[in-house]
Amino acid sequence: MTQANAETSPAGLFGDDDFLRVERRGLEPVPDEKRHGHPRELFWIWAAALADFFSILAGALLVQTVGLGVGDAILVLLAGALAGALLLGPMSVTGVRSGLPQIVYSRLAFGRRGAYVGGLLTLLIAIGWFSYDCAIAVYTAQALPVFGGGAPAPVIALMLVAMVAGCIAVAVFGHRTITIVQTVQAPAFMALCVVVFAVLLPRFHPGLRSQLHGWPHLAAMLLGFTATFALIVSWVTYAADYSRYLPRRTAALPVGLYSGLGSIATLAGCGILGVLVQSIDPRADLAHLIVGGLPVWLAWVFVAFIVVAEMSSNYLNVYTAALSGLAIGLPMRRWLAALVVGLLGGAFAAWILVRFEQTGGNFVVDYLNFLTVTYVWFPAWCVIVLLDFWRRRQATTWGWVEGVRWPALAAFALGTLATLAFYNQRGTGGPFTGLGSSALFKDGVADVSGFVGVAATVALALVLTRPGAGQAGAAASMDPAA
Repeated sequence: MTQANAETSPAGLFGDDDFLRVERRGLEPVPDEKRHGHPRELFWIWAAALADFFSILAGALLVQTVGLGVGDAILVLLAGALAGALLLGPMSVTGVRSGLPQIVYSRLAFGRRGAYVGGLLTLLIAIGWFSYDCAIAVYTAQALPVFGGGAPAPVIALMLVAMVAGCIAVAVFGHRTITIVQTVQAPAFMALCVVVFAVLLPRFHPGLRSQLHGWPHLAAMLLGFTATFALIVSWVTYAADYSRYLPRRTAALPVGLYSGLGSIATLAGCGILGVLVQSIDPRADLAHLIVGGLPVWLAWVFVAFIVVAEMSSNYLNVYTAALSGLAIGLPMRRWLAALVVGLLGGAFAAWILVRFEQTGGNFVVDYLNFLTVTYVWFPAWCVIVLLDFWRRRQATTWGWVEGVRWPALAAFALGTLATLAFYNQRGTGGPFTGLGSSALFKDGVADVSGFVGVAATVALALVLTRPGAGQAGAAASMDPAA
């Protein structure tokens, strides 16, 4: 019995897709009789994915690191979130129509083996995000007054172990457990942010203006747009994993709207809170500004919620990393793959915390560079998959090439290179600046990589992947066991 066939065996002691029962389904399509749910579930899944300290930090960095004022930072947040949602929303529709995980669905565009590229990158980046999410939760908890200059090493280890164990447990149970937990966690965290906003409101300086003017100011806004856009577009390779159980006939519009609006709601809401908190003191540490400005009891509640909120995005990281691992050939069941990638991510998180403790590095700058450098391939990948989906929208049967669709892979590679050419880390203290960015902006901090990457990939894909191109070879069925 193959791995894929093993995953389709009867549920036995395990649920097919039940709360707190291990999901046995792996890569195979969800059959119509097993479909269930409503598109509004996607709102809470993606709201929870971005309802965390990273989203608050994203807003704060626009003031602290990028140098924007309150008004222009909020404008950038809204624009970047909307741009990302316009890609994430339609990508969720692919799961509804096919019943497949996202990386498996991408085989339609890239071929079975061509999809290994996106699968491997998603696996590695999901583990990386899991690690950073865990590390930043512990980093934030150390700002509690009870710890003074920092928590003792045993306390840090205990917090990290508890987070990793909780994330792995939910991801091992699988899709339905994740959906229900996210539906509870997202509104709870949003309500807490409203309370924090109300308590800190008298200290905000909403009139804070940027000290930059003219082109440097516009360049900073472009950099801020990229960082915000990256936060949502970095989820596109996860999208179908959480929509594939919805009934096949579910209308595309609500699927796209609920997914996109969920991501916008919390990224914009938490980001605006971060902007306003940072306006209290543009150079101060965000975690200390929040925790130090709250009553002690509320500070404890906030930090506890931060830990839980970081876990909400990590459920998705571990779950999707496991599916991506299976899609590139890891010979194990989904729940075991979730356990393995969770343990690897936890070990990497421990290394991150130790490294910063030993070197005294800037965690915030390191995070921002990790965010932007890992996003550069997502826009091109997303454009290729969505264009292929649009071309197939009237098809009654779908199949992929068993090998590689080289034109699609070439368009993806060239689109990613175009993104990289205009990628610019100067504004975040990173070491890399693309040749296009250097030629166009000299020593400036502007980053237009997202605009260039999407536009270039659309043009390349329209030319290189026209219907019939690169589809020679035997077509496989939609079943990964084929």
